[in-house]
Amino acid sequence: MHLYLDSFGAFLSVRNGAFRVRMRSGEERSFAVRLVTAILLTKGTAMSTDAALLAAAHDVPVLLIDANTHFPLAQVSSGRPGSTAAIRRGQLVFSRQAEGMAWINGVLRLKMGRQMEHLRALPGQFPSLTASDVDNSLRVMNNLQQRMERWAAPAPWDEATYSAAAETFRGQEGTASRVYFATLGEVFATLTGQDFPGRIQQPAYDPANALLNYLYGILYTQVHLALLKSGIDPYIGVLHADRYGGAPVLVFDCIEPYRPWADAVAVQILGDICRDVDVHFGPNPDETGLWLTSAGKSIAIDAALAMLASTDVRDGRQVRRSVQIDADARALAGRIVMSYER
Repeated sequence: MHLYLDSFGAFLSVRNGAFRVRMRSGEERSFAVRLVTAILLTKGTAMSTDAALLAAAHDVPVLLIDANTHFPLAQVSSGRPGSTAAIRRGQLVFSRQAEGMAWINGVLRLKMGRQMEHLRALPGQFPSLTASDVDNSLRVMNNLQQRMERWAAPAPWDEATYSAAAETFRGQEGTASRVYFATLGEVFATLTGQDFPGRIQQPAYDPANALLNYLYGILYTQVHLALLKSGIDPYIGVLHADRYGGAPVLVFDCIEPYRPWADAVAVQILGDICRDVDVHFGPNPDETGLWLTSAGKSIAIDAALAMLASTDVRDGRQVRRSVQIDADARALAGRIVMSYER
């Protein structure tokens, strides 16, 4: 269970060996430590040092997240190594070597495969989207996916070959995503009654991007926690390394194949939300752009949690999506160790 404090004035402390949440209204509730798997705090909430120490003692990760985007901004650490030395040393090597590039190649191909699967399902749901429109997008994306599948690491491998491979993969993934969202954007335009301008990150100025940004933020948090549980440092990336300052760049790498899940959720709920735009979307008082209101966030969170609890195919079996994210993180940790020990 995640303890999620997003109400202004909420305070997390400890009483009788359990976590205690006190709301500004004075309402209190206690949670046994063994039931808490993560603690998420937004601006305007607080926790005591006793609560922080209790979380650290039981390896319960604490993330500070943005209330508007659900994106993890910082983590509270115990200061103890969260992983074996082999993983920590191996990550630095893995992130710049051919093995790391081969891993990210597979991650991006999986993302493209799920994007194409999503597009194939759309014509039946939206008759205005013709099969020929989808087929044209699928043809381009399938070609890019096959080109990535044929990639082989050049020898000798050095920093120059790493940079060249990373730039190639970024270009191929970027092209595939532009084609994908050009088609998906027609659906968003139908649902919202507004032109879809393409993918825009923070801040968004249209309902579709505002919803996508928030759904992706929930996934970012889920992936960040999965990496921590697997002993992996979220701040040592492969494809996104050295491009985003002190951000958790490995989370940016790992989230890619899960984005199409959130895209499908956005399509499912956007029509209902946009029937009452003023209730579910509005300007952030501190920034420009369009954001989800509390009512909109509630719908998005419920839909995202339902998606994570549902199943999708993994290795020929139906596996809960939240379990897949954890399993992928553990598999990456194993791959890092094996690569380092060879």
